[in-house]
Amino acid sequence: MFSRSRIANSLFAWLFFTTGVFSIVGSLFSWGEGWLFDQFNLSSGLIPLGDLILTAPLSLIAAYGLWCKKVWGIYTGLLTSGIYSFGSVLVFISVIWKGSPYPVQLIIPPVVGCVISISFFIVVVKNNPSKKQQ
Repeated sequence: MFSRSRIANSLFAWLFFTTGVFSIVGSLFSWGEGWLFDQFNLSSGLIPLGDLILTAPLSLIAAYGLWCKKVWGIYTGLLTSGIYSFGSVLVFISVIWKGSPYPVQLIIPPVVGCVISISFFIVVVKNNPSKKQQ
């Protein structure tokens, strides 16, 4: 996929890696609300726990696959991008909803997640080798 663009390959590997690390650190502290495993309210720990269990490991796996130029890295990156988009929508809804448990500053990470996921999808579609055969 990225045979023509080593920079894109390295850039997305780095982005997925840093997002995975930030997902681990941010979710362990419930995004500034305290230690994740001390949360008693499910609504304040649900999305951070999902980040810790699913998003962070997939981000790190996608980063490794993209860095080593493995085909499965592309598919894992697309899967992770979908999760970034879905998680971002959940955070947007939580922030906009009345009585949101999250401060407005938490809009920045989901916006970054959306930008990463949309740009990764565009790069994958743009560099799709089957498009050239038609």
